[in-house]
Amino acid sequence: MKKLLVMALLAVGLTANAEEKDESVYLNDANPETSFVNDDDDDLSTDGGVKIGKGKDEDDRWSMHFAVGVNIPTGVPKEVEFAPFRSWEINWTVMQYDYTPKNSKTTLSAGLGFNWRSYTLKGHDLGFYKVSNVIGVLHPEANLDDFSSNIHTTALAMPLFVKQEFCKNFAISLGAQLNWNYYARIHNYYEQGDIETDQSTRKIGQRPFTVDLMGIVHFCKGGGIYFKYSPMSVLKKDKGPEFKSFAVGLYF
Repeated sequence: MKKLLVMALLAVGLTANAEEKDESVYLNDANPETSFVNDDDDDLSTDGGVKIGKGKDEDDRWSMHFAVGVNIPTGVPKEVEFAPFRSWEINWTVMQYDYTPKNSKTTLSAGLGFNWRSYTLKGHDLGFYKVSNVIGVLHPEANLDDFSSNIHTTALAMPLFVKQEFCKNFAISLGAQLNWNYYARIHNYYEQGDIETDQSTRKIGQRPFTVDLMGIVHFCKGGGIYFKYSPMSVLKKDKGPEFKSFAVGLYF
């Protein structure tokens, strides 16, 4: 009786194992001797992101990506000084179309998403203020505790990339990101005794459309490091201090 039970359990286990394999692999009809191949092996290990679907052909797919990095303002006027590692950016590519021609290691991508950036002044004695439709860097009206001031921008972003895979776990992407900066504000925060105050000023004269140059170094499983240079100033000419930015961070 015990032998029968053991044989039955083994049969059930082998059947379940065979069913799992049938669901996750396929057989190459052109070569019946070829062993089972997992569908996931079709994807490059440097693709990364979150796979959200396949296209009509086997050569394309839809994906989602995230990036977070440090903004380093460049070309800054003498009267303006930004705090290191207090200016950040977050990029969320909601959907990205990736096309890889058959038997090629080059991928063309176009996406759509959002980009948030902040530029924070150094110290506690200077802040961004809007005076007569012009942004100035001025001293606060009174001695305030824990004063901080920055500029925030929000953009609808369209990244365009060409990615070249050099080996299984290494690839490089080069391209540009088109931005529609539809929202921007000055944010000043300070304390007076036990009272905390947040002040926001909108319509600060940001450039509505900008273009960033971007590169990504992809490592195993798609994680990587990105570099982004923004050759266009954040604010329009004659609307405030002109400065550009360089960003570096993690890309997924």
